[in-house]
Amino acid sequence: MSRPVVIMFFALMAGVALADFFLYDATWLAISSSKTTCVLLAPWGLCLLLTLIAFFCYRHELRDSLFARHSWFPLLTLLFFLSVGFGRYAMVAERQHREWAVHGHPVNRGNPDEFDAVRWQWVSGAMTGTSTLKQKGLAVRDRLMKRMKALGMEEQTMAVVAAMTLGDRSLLQRDTRTLFARAGSSHLLALSGLHLGIIVGLFLQLMNGRLVLSRWRRLLGLAILVFIWTFALLAGFPNSLVRASLMTSVFVIANMMNRYGDPMQNLLLTGVIMLLLRPMYLFDVGVQLSFLSVAGILLFYQPLYMWCFTHWRYQVFWLERYWLMWPVTFFLVSLCAQLPTLPLVAYYFHQIPVYGALVSIVMIPLTTLFITLALFLLLFMFVWPWLATLLSVCLTWLVSLMMWLMALVSRFPGAVIPDFWSRKAEPQVVVYHNRACPALHVIASPSQSWVLLPEPEKADSGLFYIRRDFWQRRLTAQPQLLRGKQRLEVGQQIFVMMNNALPPKHELSSAPETIDLLWITRGFRGAHLTPFSSVYAPQLLVLDASLPLWQRRALAREAWRIGWRVYDVAEQGAFTFFSK
Repeated sequence: MSRPVVIMFFALMAGVALADFFLYDATWLAISSSKTTCVLLAPWGLCLLLTLIAFFCYRHELRDSLFARHSWFPLLTLLFFLSVGFGRYAMVAERQHREWAVHGHPVNRGNPDEFDAVRWQWVSGAMTGTSTLKQKGLAVRDRLMKRMKALGMEEQTMAVVAAMTLGDRSLLQRDTRTLFARAGSSHLLALSGLHLGIIVGLFLQLMNGRLVLSRWRRLLGLAILVFIWTFALLAGFPNSLVRASLMTSVFVIANMMNRYGDPMQNLLLTGVIMLLLRPMYLFDVGVQLSFLSVAGILLFYQPLYMWCFTHWRYQVFWLERYWLMWPVTFFLVSLCAQLPTLPLVAYYFHQIPVYGALVSIVMIPLTTLFITLALFLLLFMFVWPWLATLLSVCLTWLVSLMMWLMALVSRFPGAVIPDFWSRKAEPQVVVYHNRACPALHVIASPSQSWVLLPEPEKADSGLFYIRRDFWQRRLTAQPQLLRGKQRLEVGQQIFVMMNNALPPKHELSSAPETIDLLWITRGFRGAHLTPFSSVYAPQLLVLDASLPLWQRRALAREAWRIGWRVYDVAEQGAFTFFSK
């Protein structure tokens, strides 16, 4: 493997990561100042200085003496691309902060273990292109989608076809995504090297694959390049497909130039190009998983295959003789691709599918057949609609078969390893930032907790993500949902929910009851708290995010006049208090 490529790749990664550490929250970048100018120009000034030093040493014939003896050249290369990574990130960060300063800075809702929406918008916003070429490609994709819909294709089949061939996953239902994830086949729904390999292989079969080694290879290589980037354009340039397209392009160009390099070097070179174009690729989950899976195949497949060949040589010969080696090959490739990604899968998705490598033995051939039929459908639906309709029926049967197989595998014992290493929830009180279904959660222990709900009929749908991201990971037992109650007492703590404008009956002669938390949610009409001051003396008034802005502000002003402390969930995020 070429040493400079390794240094370039890891130096770029380090530069981008270092810049992210210092500049992610640097809102001052949105203000024109000498500090911003220094941050933007300093890395490129260092690059120029390093270039001049290298040129000076080379011109004075010090390359063989100083560079080789003291390893100055690798050091200069390392510092150069470290500065480039920092500078590219700084340019993107400055533009992103300016856009947020104009259009408003996104804010996380602050729920426990919730998806980091600000970070996602930071990464995706910096990578989203608005070029005219991309818009035209997406317009063509929309036409294809409308044409498929006109064929009367079933909704689920159309969603899977759109995801696997056009890169549009917006139609996929939650149950379909969950089923693919539990079976370890989520990667089949995201366009990547597997899909591109199938499509390019089909293209070569149609174009006569023997041309790859003939004198027409340059013309064929040019046709392949046009084909794969047109396909990427129609798919909207998803990150995993961009990685696969770049790597395939490197291989094709090397073949056109009669140069066949190390596949790992081509992978790292692809990473260098991607980071130079868009440094935020480093933080994209899909890109991380895609690179690790390909690296796993390149690093582990050949040694693993040779180990199997050494220990079961006669069995391998027998399988190859009867064309039965392909299931073993699929299993080994899938295993090598999934092993390096397990830590990231556990970290990002909080579960590990156990049978993913075994499922690939069946799912990869089915996916190959599915993509082939789907491509012919896209081709024939403009020429022979009757044939496209027949293909859509075949695709529907194929999707049903794939879903049945994945549902069967997901019911196997131990099909999914949960996030068992997560720290369990400590005793705490949480008022979720959740307009769909307001909820107050009192946790005494991971096995015992209660939830106050003003709208219990919305609990199933409104609390779906909170159940998945927090309850299933941090609790050992499902919390008790309190329906029709407005008061919760746990030990010495008292929590009261107010979702109407009528104060409870109270004797005028008695003193206000001291409570820990008074929670006002949707359904409370008006903006007057004085009638409640003779009933309750809360240590904290929490205004739920489901209340409109005018009401929250009016209630906050009156609470301050009374002398109550106020917490606004919509402005400050979910309220979390850890009990001692």
